[in-house]
Amino acid sequence: MQELGELDLAIVNALQIQPRAPWALVGQALGVDAVTATRRWKRLTDSGAAWVDGYLVPTADGRVLAQVEIVTEAAQASRVAQLLAYDVQTMSVKQTSGARDILAIVWAYDLDGLVDYIGERIALCPGVRSTRSHVVTAAPFEGSRWRLRSLSADQRALLRPPERQPSPAEPLRPLDRRIVVALGEDGRMPLKQLAERTSTSVATARRRLNQLLAAGQLVLRCSLARPLTGWPVSAVYFASVPAEHLEAASTSLRTLPELRLCAITAGPHNLILDVWLRGVHDVHRLEAHLEQEMAHLRFRVDDRAVVLRTEKNVGRVLDRRGYSVTAVPMEKNQEKDREEPP
Repeated sequence: MQELGELDLAIVNALQIQPRAPWALVGQALGVDAVTATRRWKRLTDSGAAWVDGYLVPTADGRVLAQVEIVTEAAQASRVAQLLAYDVQTMSVKQTSGARDILAIVWAYDLDGLVDYIGERIALCPGVRSTRSHVVTAAPFEGSRWRLRSLSADQRALLRPPERQPSPAEPLRPLDRRIVVALGEDGRMPLKQLAERTSTSVATARRRLNQLLAAGQLVLRCSLARPLTGWPVSAVYFASVPAEHLEAASTSLRTLPELRLCAITAGPHNLILDVWLRGVHDVHRLEAHLEQEMAHLRFRVDDRAVVLRTEKNVGRVLDRRGYSVTAVPMEKNQEKDREEPP
């Protein structure tokens, strides 16, 4: 496994704060020249250890998300997970311990589309025995907000993106979707290359990109292979609180260093939490901590699972080490709705 130095981690942390920060600014914050920062980042991306990508927030075009539990026939979990990882409509695919073999986050443009995708694609996939769905009604916290802790307060302040004047969301144009697909492959793609990829001018590409960011329709995110972060274990908690405490519970959970995703769902559990941990022994320690700290909200963990392998994370197919293999655009208006595994 690739060994990362302090500078590598600092570069990733810098790009988590400002994913398209100029290399001169990154170098200034880290005390190195821009050429050194660029070279170290290229080494990380070439190996698949780190990457920046972009994706539309679900509300940008009315998407509906669901967490889907999948039970498979014996010895079929890996094959089913690999097949689903190359589907456009799956955001994340994980093999897990416990009552389900696979946990996937999927999307569609409406509830009827979810029925079609889950019932006709997932449920009919050879090797799948059963599915259970949890429709996501809100996601108060997701992975683009998670940070390494490699930089000082002064460094973080220097890298903090300039305040954008909020802009009302506009209906998505075909050009916007082409921009999102291109940034899904490389969120730091230079504007000239982005313009060429999307068949527009540099000025138009810049304007539409800025509009998507200002309206909160596009998320840019810097990711690092999980084993390299110092948090090598991933777990999922299926939890519940009374409906009147959902907002308070979500607010409390957002301060949790281990939290990667908090989804509010309509199902047997109204909270599904994705967490990163230092070790397997922390699964029950964190559960006990959460139930104690939020006892006044009647928070309880109903079920838990350890993630055995992550096949895909927010549109990125990963290898067994958690390194990026390829990007699968989460856009159905492409000529090919589904790619096949290489």
